[in-house]
Amino acid sequence: MELKRSKEDNFLLAFLVVLCLYHIIARFGLAVDLQWHTDIGRDELFTPPHIMILAGIIPTSIMLVSYILWNSFISKNPEKTGFFIGPFVAPTSLWMMVCGLITLVFGGLYDDYWHTSYGVDTTIITPPHIWTFAGGMLVEVATIVLALQMKNRLKEATPKWLNLVIIATLWALVYHFHLAFANFLDPRVWSLNIFNFQIMLHIIFAGASLIIFLPLADRLLGKNGALALSSLLLASQLLFLTLVPILVESMMTSEHYFRPGSPHTVWAAQCLPWLLLPILLATKRYSVLQNPTRLIALVIVVDAVWLPTFIDYIPSEIGLFNTILSVVITVLVLRGFIFLSQGFGAAIERLSADKMITLSKQSSPTTKMTVAGVFLLLIFTPLASGHVIHLSEEGEGLDAPKRFLIDVNETYVWVEFMIWPPKALIETEVSILPANNETSDVTNAWIELVYPTEKDTVRMRTNFEDRNNHSIWNGQVNFPFSGNQTLEVWLEVNGQSSFTEIPVDVDGPPLLPVWLAWFLAISWPALMVLIWRNISHK
Repeated sequence: MELKRSKEDNFLLAFLVVLCLYHIIARFGLAVDLQWHTDIGRDELFTPPHIMILAGIIPTSIMLVSYILWNSFISKNPEKTGFFIGPFVAPTSLWMMVCGLITLVFGGLYDDYWHTSYGVDTTIITPPHIWTFAGGMLVEVATIVLALQMKNRLKEATPKWLNLVIIATLWALVYHFHLAFANFLDPRVWSLNIFNFQIMLHIIFAGASLIIFLPLADRLLGKNGALALSSLLLASQLLFLTLVPILVESMMTSEHYFRPGSPHTVWAAQCLPWLLLPILLATKRYSVLQNPTRLIALVIVVDAVWLPTFIDYIPSEIGLFNTILSVVITVLVLRGFIFLSQGFGAAIERLSADKMITLSKQSSPTTKMTVAGVFLLLIFTPLASGHVIHLSEEGEGLDAPKRFLIDVNETYVWVEFMIWPPKALIETEVSILPANNETSDVTNAWIELVYPTEKDTVRMRTNFEDRNNHSIWNGQVNFPFSGNQTLEVWLEVNGQSSFTEIPVDVDGPPLLPVWLAWFLAISWPALMVLIWRNISHK
């Protein structure tokens, strides 16, 4: 006998399919966008990869709002689940999606302000990106919760493909986490200096994501859930390697051109652990996921071995002692994430319970202590011989807010500013790269900021670095005050040094200080975690 599903059930199942496609396309959009920034540069808002990331928000929002309105004012079902917010009632998972989508929208507005104040992003983790990552991840978690709610609701009538939605969304979550923590593969921020000890950050955070999601996959999908997830991760890596470069090139127009050294490494594939599946298969008989010590050892090995910068920085750069210290700290931190993983899985199961709850305005002592701890943490959050200029082209660039084509002793280079106009007391990322994507003979580059004082002329030198030997020189220029200033762009070619001047009119400092921007960035996601943790206990 065929089990029938209601129209409401079919709508929610269709909604889950749309959500799943949204997560997959958006994550592939992130992969293409990462490569786009590396190979081509930065562009306006509606680039092809940005459209891939954002396109799914509209249909999911329409379906989400439509269901909440129908459920609140039209449905006659006496057994509604979830909770009320004013006159609106919806299942818990849908309210989580609303919270996540609102965070995404405000994160986008925040990102626009951040770019205006601090320039184009040169790293992955910025204050507004924390909001967009948190919002996207909350929608993904809510998708899993809704899928579990439908399994509880439909029971024998549950379609078999619902597990595919769960595993695909788990994949999106893992990739989302790893992409965020790929920030710590950047040589500028890859380690943290504590009391003159250098601590590697990536193996901590990337390991934490696997600690959380591998046991969760088994918990939600059975004993082979982690293997299925790792298989999907490996398959996506291989797909990234082949498909991402093709997509980037196919999306380019006549206005786009490759930066020097392109095409570069497909970084999307480097954001995920290559060895996870074979190591899980090799250790399957030892119940690694159920043993905290073995699980920690697995994620450290998996993340350390594939780490692209491992050979360069470990231990040659930081030394053997700091390497060992980083591993010890990683083990201690991941011990804490073991308990977090267990609590996260239990919270998801509680949130998927198909029942009506009443929200209380009272907060527990634990919540108050947690809020106080987050506040204290935020307080201590750490703050980011041709002497003639030939401006054959000056203006808005595809990959920078402002760029100049200058001639330094017959060597033509682009000078790109990630903030324009620059802001006083704020470090401005500046790049120097050869014109027309030609191989450059530049062996050294630096910038000197020159300004007069009552006593003498002050010169502030900023050394530039060609980090990947791609003839792209990068540095951070700090303007000490607002007003007219002069930059001397120095190049060393064939053993001879020359410079060209660029006049700069520097704006005053941004209205939003860096420390406050980070405070806002961290406080809202932390508050969301507390809110939904407490709701899960209702």
